[in-house]
Amino acid sequence: MNIKNHKNLQQLITMIGLIIFGITGRYLLVGTGLQPFPNFEIIMIVTFLSVMLIRSPVALIVPLVTMINSDLLIGNPIFVGDQMNRIVLFTYSGFTIIALINLFNKDRLWKKFGKFQIKSIGLLAGLSVGFVLLYDIWTNMGWWYLMYPHDASSLALVYTAGLPFMIYHMISGIVTFIAIGVPIILYVVKKKDSLQLQPLQLQTIHKIPVLLLVISLITLSFTGTAMQVPQKSEIWVEKSDQTSVRIILIANSWTITDNLVAYQGDTAFSLLERCAEKNGFSVESTYYPQFDSTFIDSINGAVSGTDGNYWHYSVNGEHPTIGADRYIVTNGDTIRWSYEALPM
Repeated sequence: MNIKNHKNLQQLITMIGLIIFGITGRYLLVGTGLQPFPNFEIIMIVTFLSVMLIRSPVALIVPLVTMINSDLLIGNPIFVGDQMNRIVLFTYSGFTIIALINLFNKDRLWKKFGKFQIKSIGLLAGLSVGFVLLYDIWTNMGWWYLMYPHDASSLALVYTAGLPFMIYHMISGIVTFIAIGVPIILYVVKKKDSLQLQPLQLQTIHKIPVLLLVISLITLSFTGTAMQVPQKSEIWVEKSDQTSVRIILIANSWTITDNLVAYQGDTAFSLLERCAEKNGFSVESTYYPQFDSTFIDSINGAVSGTDGNYWHYSVNGEHPTIGADRYIVTNGDTIRWSYEALPM
């Protein structure tokens, strides 16, 4: 095998390896729930390494192939359905934007990594924070565009609500860039002559398709399947069952339904109290320390124990085995409070 063919095979193996690593890692973290904290992901480091290790601009397709295939493996609907599913266009284009920026700075970065030192670790950590900030700014704008009124106050609300997740994402970036990026870059720096990974000087003819790919994805994010600008009645804040908690209370002679956005740490009981405050009805309860649980005495005048009826709750059609004050809910859940004889 001549040197050119060996080099091409090496690059192909690198690309396939990064794609497999990204798909497997994302499936394990997201699909099986192994994330140590929200927004912990490895696609950002895969995007960075693909551009740094693959000479061809085709490196930009690595995060795209990884995201699409891992979404399909996890079972996420993409491009179709409600507005939330269309956010994938912003996530996909977000990673390609990061890859494009990295591609145009690749030679400069390799010069800084020429002699790997302690400050190189700081550089990788700084790059991770910068990439995450840019990515989250872009994708949060996508949430605003797809699901909120197009005004400044709604935009500010989106970015304010996204701050905790942005912090988690930055921690994720720092951890993965140091734990995964540092050893790989260090190995490549020591072996760069034998691996033939010199910096890539993009020619003009190579820049055009790269730019067209990224511009096309950005354009698709605002058009095509994502073109339906939300009306105020469609805004997900306490309007959509997919992005808020639906609460249904049923007694003998009345029914109350509402949607409330669940925040971190919200329980079935805390949302019941918030629903009561919002809709002007009373909730009385008693906490029993021996059971570490709160018992619902009455809701809107319907008292537990009357005629053998008691208040009990279900989430998504199932009856939890813990008290409502300990059951953590997430947006998309349906909580049903029923005033009837206790189910067997």
